[in-house]
Order: sequence, then structure tokens, then C-alpha cells
Amino acid sequence: MCVCPLWQALSLWVIFSVHVVSEEGDYKSLQNFSQQCSNGQLDKGISLFLTNDSGVMEHKNSTYIVDYSIDEDIPALLDVFSGRLPPLNISCIVDMQNHLNFSWDTSGVPEHAQYSVSYLLCRDGEKVLESPKERLPSPVFSTVLGNQTHQDHIILQLNVSYPGVWYIQTQKWEILTVEKLDPPQFINTTIQSDQLYLKWDLPKSKHTKNPSCFRYELRINDEVRYLSKKLSHSEPNIDQTRTYKIQMRVKMLSFPCRGSIYWSDWTSVLNLGPLILQPDFHIGVMVTIALGLPMSLLAILLLCKFRIFYKLFPPIPGPSIKIKGLLEKDITSHNYQIISHKCVEEVTEVEVKEDEEEEEDEDEYENEEERL
Repeated sequence: MCVCPLWQALSLWVIFSVHVVSEEGDYKSLQNFSQQCSNGQLDKGISLFLTNDSGVMEHKNSTYIVDYSIDEDIPALLDVFSGRLPPLNISCIVDMQNHLNFSWDTSGVPEHAQYSVSYLLCRDGEKVLESPKERLPSPVFSTVLGNQTHQDHIILQLNVSYPGVWYIQTQKWEILTVEKLDPPQFINTTIQSDQLYLKWDLPKSKHTKNPSCFRYELRINDEVRYLSKKLSHSEPNIDQTRTYKIQMRVKMLSFPCRGSIYWSDWTSVLNLGPLILQPDFHIGVMVTIALGLPMSLLAILLLCKFRIFYKLFPPIPGPSIKIKGLLEKDITSHNYQIISHKCVEEVTEVEVKEDEEEEEDEDEYENEEERL
């Protein structure tokens, strides 16, 4: 037994019910899709189906949007969608390798919505190709077309369904207006006498070879230029010491050639120059020199002239450095001249007069006796 989420079951029931209703009503955007190639009124058509109070899916309204004049059809669109869902912005692109790509904006659509698409390739009002309806897991569809002409048209029928709502959007494009060209190819790029010369090949288009039908966007570094109706360009005042990054893209002019609305991809980046080399000074090195040199000179001045180092780190008191060094040296290891002094004998004469003193004492003694 297969168990499906409720919203998936409702979506399948919605699709089945709408097919039944669409067969009963005359809704130009739904019925006879294979015959829409002959519908000259169709540019964009939308039909909406909603679940009524009884739970039955019924047609709410249908409308055409002629020539994408959305501003003029706003009241009709509001009546169709009742404020529930805006028309989807669908893009169609056909590249030079015949790849057909459809994508659409889903910002106003619930995440669980289901999509299916089918398309027609029309030529001169007749159907050339019709694809079977295909369910999609995401809002993107890609396939490969056969050969086309500039008068061919593509008609897409997009089906969107989720519980309670199901609608069909049918839209037509002229192949000429959705063609995406390949990027232009440079064949010559030179810098001469301060002039940049560019030359490129004529882009390949399936519908024209007229050079006047192409518009170019040229990007040189961060500057953008728009060029038309030519295959070469010269840029003055080129600095030969600089490197130039060049890119270009192209599209068809909408007038007078009824060209595409899409630009090609950008070319790969083309680097030119420098022709004159200049010294490669790094900004960091220049800043370091500019700031570091004055600071270094200031530090040297403070240390030398104002003796900042000795004031901050005074020497420890101790014996004189010279004396200390002299004492630590081995005196015998140096050829010092040792001066010897001559010894001088000193003689001191002493006279001994003991006899004379004794005679004087005897004389004094005799004189004393005589007095007595």
C-alpha cells in the first residue's frame, strides 16, 4: 500500500479534476495547446482554477496579457488571482548550440508546489515540434532543439499545482528575441604610442550577419564602454606602466534588427601590459620606511645626547673599571719595565762625652766642699 503525504494526494486530484473541467469549458489558454501556433492573439495567457466551498476544483478566470503590457492588465490580473498568486516571471533562452532553457521565479509559490511543462516550436503559424508534458522537481527545464529560423516561435505551457490552487500559464516568444550569442572573439589587442587597439570577429548569429545589428559592452579594468556597429575600438591615454584587464560581451540590437534581450557571457579576462616596468614598491615597505626611519633617528638622539639609557639603567657602584681590570691582569704576562732603586747607606755619627761630664761633676763636688 502506497502512503503519500496529504498535499501530494490533493495535488494529483487537482490535476485530474482540472483536466476534466478544461475539456468542458472553452478556455483558450488550456484547450487545444497543440493548435496555439495559429493563435495570433497569444503572447501570454493565464487560467486559474480554485477549489470551491464544496471541495470541487472549478475554473475561476482566464485572461490574455497582450504584448507583455502588464501595467494595462493589472485589474484583470487581480481579478484572475484574487490576490493569491502573481503571474510567474518566465525566461526563455536559446543559445548558439540549440539548447533551449526555461526558468521561472518561484518567490510567490509555496515550496511544495508541483510543476509540469510542455512546449511547441512553431513556424509560419504551423506546429513543427510538440513536446510531451514533463513533470519537474525544480523550476528549471532544459532541452535541445533542432534547427530554427528567425521567424520561428516557442510556446511554453507551464502548469503549477498545490492543494486548492492550480493554474496554467501559456507564453510565446519569438526565437530572434531570446537568442543568446556566444562571447565575441578578440583577434588583435595591442598598445602602441599610448593607444590601446582592439579588434574582434563578427559574432555568429543564426539570423543576421549585419555588423550594425550588434551592441557590445567593453570593460577595461573598472570602466565600461558601450559600442555599436563596429568591429574595432581604440582607447586613448593608456598608461604603459599599468596592467589592463579587458572583457567584452555582445547582444543583438532591438532596433532596427529586433534583437535579443539577453547579453552573451563575458569573454575570458585578457591581460595587457605593462610595457614599461617600474620599481615594485610594496605599500607596506613604503609605510615602514616613512614611519620607521624618523622614529629610529629619534631613539638614537635620545639615547646618545640625553643619556636616557644611563638614566634609566644606572651602573652598579663598585671599583673603578680600569683599576679592576688592571688587578685582574697577570703582570708577568706583559712586558712591563720594572725600575729598581739603588740602596744608599746612611751613617749617623754619635759623640759620646761621658768623661767630660764626669770631670765637671767632680769639679762641682770639690767646689762645694771648699765652701763648707
